[in-house]
Amino acid sequence: MPRLFTFTEAGDHPANEDAFVAAPHPADPACWVVRVADGQGGRGGGARAARLACDTAAAGAFSMRPAELTNAGAWTTILGTADAAVAADPEAGFTTLIGLAATDRELAGASVGDSAALLWVGGRVSDLTARQFKNPPVGSGAADAVPFAAGLAEPWRLLAMTDGVWKYAGWEKVRAAVTRQAGAGLLAALRAAARLPGSGTFPDDFTTVLLEAEEA
Repeated sequence: MPRLFTFTEAGDHPANEDAFVAAPHPADPACWVVRVADGQGGRGGGARAARLACDTAAAGAFSMRPAELTNAGAWTTILGTADAAVAADPEAGFTTLIGLAATDRELAGASVGDSAALLWVGGRVSDLTARQFKNPPVGSGAADAVPFAAGLAEPWRLLAMTDGVWKYAGWEKVRAAVTRQAGAGLLAALRAAARLPGSGTFPDDFTTVLLEAEEA
């Protein structure tokens, strides 16, 4: 059974504009559903957009059967619904969004923006979100969700994160941590790499969601 580890903290400002939801599917606890969003700064409503996007994607995913969620095309539909919901809210701004489902044998999802998801399986790290588009963002009503899918075999690790992680920890350290570490230690290494010297704060909102399955 996969284990879940999460951490989120605001950057050097009062409000955290990141949001995430990670939980087993109500119909099948072996199917984990993950959403991560990073509200766009520089304009109002980023935090609201991120939360609404995650909640809408969660509702869409949980309304489907677990078997449907292993089809990446289902996730482009789910993220499209989230984009429309955020765009229709006059108090919401823009956000990134990753949505995915993972079972014991496969995962599938889609993404918009510059949050990222890395998968370590078979001794290799792959960037599931490498082909995504930063713009138009979720909330524009024109977001273009890019699907992804992969096979799973234990042991594996899936790390979904906002850009406050990879930008300030650095891709090299992120990939090394995903390859060499696991669980709470992996997330602690990323936090240490991203914190500012002296103040110990994060330059940007920092959110990590780690789902992992160890070899039986």
